[in-house]
Amino acid sequence: MDAYLLTWKPTEWEYEQLSHYLQRFEEGNKTLRWSAGTSKKIPLGSRVFLTRQGVGFRGIFGSGFTASEAFEAPHYNEELRNQGKTAIFVDVTFDNLYDPRTQIKIGIDELMELHPTIWNAQGSGKKIPFDAAASLSKLWLERTGTTLPHFPDELEDGEAYFEGARQTVTVNRFERDPEARLKCIVKWGTSCAVCGFHFEYFYGALGKGYIHVHHLKPLAEIGQQCQVDPVNDLRPVCPNCHAMLHRKKPALTIEELRALITSYGKRVGG
Repeated sequence: MDAYLLTWKPTEWEYEQLSHYLQRFEEGNKTLRWSAGTSKKIPLGSRVFLTRQGVGFRGIFGSGFTASEAFEAPHYNEELRNQGKTAIFVDVTFDNLYDPRTQIKIGIDELMELHPTIWNAQGSGKKIPFDAAASLSKLWLERTGTTLPHFPDELEDGEAYFEGARQTVTVNRFERDPEARLKCIVKWGTSCAVCGFHFEYFYGALGKGYIHVHHLKPLAEIGQQCQVDPVNDLRPVCPNCHAMLHRKKPALTIEELRALITSYGKRVGG
């Protein structure tokens, strides 16, 4: 899953207009339309971060996921709209939205440490480089007081696993790096890589952010410290598929389990 930058500049869209969005968000209307700049290729389900531009305190004050692909509609600027001008928009389901006058959660100085140029974008729709997006996501979770938790039923065979060196506590464990999990989710999203199930789409806010992360080569089979590549070594999977992957040893591949689902579905269907 890619991440994109959306921008708000008070000289182009006044705070009075933004305040209506803040009020709607507080009332539970989470899906709001936002300018996508000149970008027509922001995919549905992309992660987005909203930043304040212009004079004054700049930085990130909102986040969400695109609820539509980019589309054209009458311009957000009233004068240009009256001239018949249009703009590119995306619908965004915001999970966090704060008042930028008082609650910018990550300032421009911190953002510049993550990437030297992207935050100076003059308009919305810029793709955030992968490493910067992963670091931003982690910092954002800390600043907003939310987490992407590890779940007890992710553990295999009664052992607790943590990426890296094996440790002896009450059970055998492997060090699990939470940043590796986060980077996996930033890249691949929270839909199951096997069956496509998405908890938030099915359970609403209750299911937001819930997904297991599966090692394509289980750490228990490695048995020693290893370096995990979040993009190439990890995939998001639902608990059901996660359990089925590990019903055999060695574990099934994602492709094998997907083929099994497809084959069985054809048999059941007649």
